[in-house]
Amino acid sequence: MVLFTLEMIIIWQCCIVMALFIPLCIQVYALTSPVVNEPSRWQRRTAKRRQRTESLLDLIEQKTDDVSTSSMTNDIPTLQIPTQYKINWDEVMPELDPMRGGKIKQGTSKKIERGLRKRAQVECFYYVVSKLLESQNSNVTIIDAGCGAGNLAIGLAGLLLDNNIPNNQHVDDNVDDNILNNQHVDNNIPNNQHVNVLAVDVNNHALQRLEERAKTILPSGYLKTCCEDLANIQEILAQVPSGNSVMVISLHACGSASDMAMELAFACDAPFAICPCCTAKSLTKRSDILTQQNSYDTSASFIRSGATTDINYPRSTWLRSRMVGQDGEEYISIEEQYTTLAKVADVGLGPQTPSQQREHQRRAKHIVEMDRLRYASEEHGYNVSLMRIEGHDPKVYGKGEILLGTKNELFAYETLS
Repeated sequence: MVLFTLEMIIIWQCCIVMALFIPLCIQVYALTSPVVNEPSRWQRRTAKRRQRTESLLDLIEQKTDDVSTSSMTNDIPTLQIPTQYKINWDEVMPELDPMRGGKIKQGTSKKIERGLRKRAQVECFYYVVSKLLESQNSNVTIIDAGCGAGNLAIGLAGLLLDNNIPNNQHVDDNVDDNILNNQHVDNNIPNNQHVNVLAVDVNNHALQRLEERAKTILPSGYLKTCCEDLANIQEILAQVPSGNSVMVISLHACGSASDMAMELAFACDAPFAICPCCTAKSLTKRSDILTQQNSYDTSASFIRSGATTDINYPRSTWLRSRMVGQDGEEYISIEEQYTTLAKVADVGLGPQTPSQQREHQRRAKHIVEMDRLRYASEEHGYNVSLMRIEGHDPKVYGKGEILLGTKNELFAYETLS
């Protein structure tokens, strides 16, 4: 019994010595051995994806050698708005102001910045529409495709109102005289031309908010709403008064909704001014969404932003011809390459510093939007131009590009480009 106890004591002593000695050996080895920083599997995969994306961006930019896109590697030019089209928002009726009427100003500093950007967007569209109207001889319906709650539609409608009301048209008693006199901005609509606005969105709740806000500040019938999916082109055009010309505008219609807005313009050879966003949402095909009938509301973002069967990416032969489909020994399809571009155009390519990420985003977004415009030129004969809205620095905000297209209004096209 005593012998057994002594043996146990010796074993425990040995265990204690080893417990102290082994960690010491490990520390000595770690200090004396050469340092090897092996990248993780995720890091290796990310580095490969970044290299592949860099190569793709370089390839497309280097192959862009025609006149209309020779500055692909340079930044998109800013659309300069002449002084007479600048809006003094302090003199504008509050309900027309996206910061006051749209109540964007309330809250944090980020919301205030968003409100200022929204003002700049309305001002930009006001200028573009005014210039395009100069070359129109008939009455015009401006279709705001994907209007949401109406910050653009209501603001633009109010700013264009002067000299735009036939003598026999009823004007709501609650409409502010300042709108009718248009003392806040120089108006450029010919006196013999009537303009009305058709606000289109698939979200009926948003349209109700728009109607509620507009009914006391705009003449009856001047701004109408249409609850339709942008894919239903003929149903939308059926709401346009007979004999009216059409102009299509769209601000931040997500994903393929911007392409549907362009298709709406193509259907009637109308000029368009479109500011797209959320390009990666266009990668989802509506036909691929596995749902049962009536399982989802058609106004759901992932449905209304998804591409219909007739919209394919890349849009243009121009971009397809610049995607070789090879990356070393690994084959990459054109569709996979476009998927990379669309995702990078939305969020940049990480993990990187913010400036590096924005730089990749800017380059990819430039290519994606030029693809849309080149399609309009190749397939529908449009004169096109890609510009940036004033105050929308791509290093800070990645949704400031405006796509301009016209067929017959060469004077307006040359002015805007």
